Amino acid sequence: MHLPDATYRLQFRNGMDFAKAVELIPHLVGLGISHLYASPLFTAVRGSTHGYDIVDYNEIDPALGGYDGLVRLAHALKAEGLGLVLDIVPNHMAAHLENDWWHSVIEWGRLSEFADYFDIDWREPLTLPFLGRSFEEEVAAGNLRLAYDHEHRCLAFRYYQALYPLNPASYAAIPRIGNAALERIAAVAGTAEWKTAAQFHAELASVVGTPSLAAELDQSLARFSADTLQLDRLHRRQSWRLMSWRTARDKLSYRRFFEVAGLVGMRVEDDAVFTDTHRLALALVREGLIDGLRIDHIDGLADPRGYLDRLRREAGDGTYILVEKILGENETLPSDWPVDGATGYEFISALADLLSDDTPSSWLSSEERRSAAEEAVMGCKLQVLGRNFNTEVRRLTGLAAGFTGDGAPDQDERTGEAIRQLAAALPVYRTYVGDQGPGAHDSRLLDGIAAKAAARSPDVGAEIAAIVSALRAPTDSADGKLRSAFRTRFQQLSGAVMAKAVEDTFFYRRGDYLAANEVGASPFWAPGGVVRFHAMMQDRASQMPHGLSATSTHDTKRGEDARARLHVVSEAPEVWAAATDRWHGMNAESMGRLPAGEKPDASVEQFLYQSLLGAWPITSPGDEDDLIFLRERMVDFAVKALREAKLRTSWDDPNERYEAAIKAFLGDLLDWQNRSFLGDFEKTSGPFIHAGLINSLSQTLVKLTAPGIPDIYQGSERVDLSLVDPDNRRGFSPHASLPSLPEAPAISDFENCKQTLISMGLTYRRGRGAACLAEGEYRAVPVEGPGSRHAAAFMRRSKHGFALTVVPRLVFGQTVDGRLAIRPELWRNTFLAWPENCELKRMRNLPTGKVIETRPLLAVADILRDFPVALLVEA
Repeated sequence: MHLPDATYRLQFRNGMDFAKAVELIPHLVGLGISHLYASPLFTAVRGSTHGYDIVDYNEIDPALGGYDGLVRLAHALKAEGLGLVLDIVPNHMAAHLENDWWHSVIEWGRLSEFADYFDIDWREPLTLPFLGRSFEEEVAAGNLRLAYDHEHRCLAFRYYQALYPLNPASYAAIPRIGNAALERIAAVAGTAEWKTAAQFHAELASVVGTPSLAAELDQSLARFSADTLQLDRLHRRQSWRLMSWRTARDKLSYRRFFEVAGLVGMRVEDDAVFTDTHRLALALVREGLIDGLRIDHIDGLADPRGYLDRLRREAGDGTYILVEKILGENETLPSDWPVDGATGYEFISALADLLSDDTPSSWLSSEERRSAAEEAVMGCKLQVLGRNFNTEVRRLTGLAAGFTGDGAPDQDERTGEAIRQLAAALPVYRTYVGDQGPGAHDSRLLDGIAAKAAARSPDVGAEIAAIVSALRAPTDSADGKLRSAFRTRFQQLSGAVMAKAVEDTFFYRRGDYLAANEVGASPFWAPGGVVRFHAMMQDRASQMPHGLSATSTHDTKRGEDARARLHVVSEAPEVWAAATDRWHGMNAESMGRLPAGEKPDASVEQFLYQSLLGAWPITSPGDEDDLIFLRERMVDFAVKALREAKLRTSWDDPNERYEAAIKAFLGDLLDWQNRSFLGDFEKTSGPFIHAGLINSLSQTLVKLTAPGIPDIYQGSERVDLSLVDPDNRRGFSPHASLPSLPEAPAISDFENCKQTLISMGLTYRRGRGAACLAEGEYRAVPVEGPGSRHAAAFMRRSKHGFALTVVPRLVFGQTVDGRLAIRPELWRNTFLAWPENCELKRMRNLPTGKVIETRPLLAVADILRDFPVALLVEA
C-alpha cells in the first residue's frame, strides 16, 4: 500500500468540478500534497451543495463532469505522482424522487425490488414527511392534486414540483366515467407487476402519447382533484402517507441520518445492498483510479466491523481505508477494524490541550464547570431523545415489548423512559456488541450506563435491567433475533443522540470558551497541557500512525485559524470578561430597541462576541462593504447557532421574532457608523488575534510533524477564519508558495508564512524526512527554565534520522508589535534538554535555513529568534 504523505480535502460542487480540480494540481504539487481527498462524487440531488444526498451510487455526477471527467482528473493526478481518496456514504441515501430506488419503493411499496434496500419498518405505511402542513390542509388549499408524471410515465400526487407516484394497484380506484384514457390506463395497471415496471411505464406513455387522450386525461385528473374526499380515499390506498415535515419526530417509518428526514438509512449489512451500493466505488479502486476510501458515519451502520471486513476483502489490502469516527475520552479505534485510521477529529482535541492555558487554577479546570457541563449535557440528551428522536425511541419501545415488563398499561411509557436514560448515560458514541455478546470494553460500558440510568430513574429499574440484558444477549439466546434487532437499532441511535445533543446543542449553548466546542471534543474537557498532549501523540504513534491529522474539515464548527485565536481566551479570561461587560454597556441602546422578551441573554451575547473574535479579519475591515460581508456571515451563523441550541428557537419551531431581534442586534453591532464599539473591539481583539496567529503557526507545524497524515482543508493553507457550514464551503483562490519565508515577517505576511511553512514541511516529509515523520518514534523533548510553559518540543526519530519540532504556546501579551515574533525575553534561560541516547549532530532549522550546533541544552531563544516555530533536521 502506498500511504498518503499528506491529503488535500477538496469540496466538490459549489463551483468546483473535475475540470477546475485539474487546474488545482500544480498548486497541490507546490504544497507537497500526495493525495487529493474528494468529497462524495456520486450523483446527488440536483443542486446539492455537499454530495451526501446521493441518488445514484453507480453514476459519477454529470454536474461535476461525469465518469469521463473523473478519469481525466485521476490521470492528471497520477501524471504528477498524486493519488485520489474518495469519500463514500454507505449509511444513507437521499429520500428524494430523483432517487430511482426510492421512487420505485414509493410506487410499488413492499413489492419493489428495492423495498429492503432502505431501513424501513414495513409494519405500517411508508411515511413521507415532506409537506408544509398536514395532508388534509394541503388538499384544502389546493396544493395537492392528481397528475400525470411525464418523466416517470405514471400517475402521481403533485405537490408543487414533486410528483409522488401512485401504486398501480390503486389506479382502478380513480373514477373513469367513460374516459377512454383512464379506461386504457386502468387496464394496463390491472396487470402491472414491479418485475415488468419498464414495460408498464412504456404502455402508459403510449396511451398519453396521443394528444387527444392526453388532454382528456388532464381534464379528468383535474376534476378528480377537486373532490377532496376522493383524493383522500385514493391517498389511503397507497403504501405510503404524505404528511407534514413536523410529524417526522413523532411518526416516521424509516431510519434517518441523524434527524434529517430527507436522508434515509441503507441496509448495507445485506449482501445485495452492499453490492449495489459499492459496485462503482470498488470498480474505481480496481481500475486504479481511486487509491483510498473514506467511510462516512461508520457508527450509523448496523454492523461496522462486518461492513469493514467485507470492504477490505473487496477493496484489497493495497487500498487506504479511513473511517469517520468520533472517539470519546480515553476511547481508541477498535483494534479489530481492518482500517488505516480515522479522519482526525481526535487530533483537533489534542491541539486544544497544547494551546490552552492549563494553569491548575484556570476556570477551565474547575469542578464546578465540569459538574455544570455534565448536568447540561444530560439535559440536552434527554431533550433530543424526547423530541428530535422520539420516533426512534418509539420504535425501540415496540421492539422491547417482547422482553420487558408485564403488560401493564403504562409499560410503553416506562420502557421508553428506560431507553432514554440508558442512551443518555452512554459516555461514547456507541457500543459495538455483536452476535456473540459484548467484549470486555463494551461490557464495562453497559455496566456503567445501567448503574447511572438506574440511579437517575429508579422507578424504571426493572426495565433498565431487562434492556441491558437484551443488549448483552448473544443471537442464539432465547428471543435472540428480537434482542439482536433491538441492540442494532439502539447502537445506531446512540451515536446520533450524542452528536445532536453535544455537538449540535450543548456546544451552541456554552459560550465561555468556544475553542473547546468542536467536533470530537469532550463536553467535559479540561486542559491537560503539554504533558497530556505528548501522551496522546505517543498513543497515536503506536495505535493510529496512519490516521489523518485534521485541523479544519467541512464539519468543524469554525476554521482552524479562528479556533487557534480563540484558544488565547484561556490565557486572559479576565481581559475578555471585562471587554464583554464593556461591550454590553456600549450596545445597551441597541439592545433597548429590541422587542420586550426578545433580547439576547448574557450567554448568547457572549457567544456572539467570541464568534466575532474568531471571524474578525487579520487586518480590520477596509471599507463598509467588507463589514457588510462580515455582518451577513455572522447573521447567517447566529440564526443557525441559535436554532441548534434549541432554547428560544429551533429548526422545527423557529421563533421568527426572536431571530429578527438577533439579526437587528448584529446589524447595529456591525454597522459602519458604530465606531465606538468597532474601534474598541478591534483594539481589544488585537492581542488575541496576534497571539492567535502564533498559535496557528504552531498547530500547522505540529500537524506536519506529529504522528498521523497531515490533512489540509481547501483554502486553509492560507488563513481559515470560517464559521460553521455552509460558511466553510466558500470558494477559495490558490496562491503560489514563496520559495522562502520572509525575514522578520510582519503580521501581514501571515498567509504567505503559513502556506510556505506547509510547503517546506511537506516537501521535507516526502523527501529526506519520509522515514522519521511517517514511521519514526515520538519522543517528548523537555523544556526547562522560566519560560518552559510557553514552549513544547518533540522529536520524531528513526534509524534514518530525526526531526525536532519546537513551537511556542501561551504567548498572549508576549508578541512583538506588528511582527510574527515573540519577545526574546520570554525565552531567557529557557532550554531544550537534548534527549538521552540521541547522538549530538549539527542541525538546520528548515524554516530559516540557519545551522544550529547541537548541545545538551539548546537555548530556545536561539532556535526561535528569526521565526516563531522551528523544525530542526540533520544538516
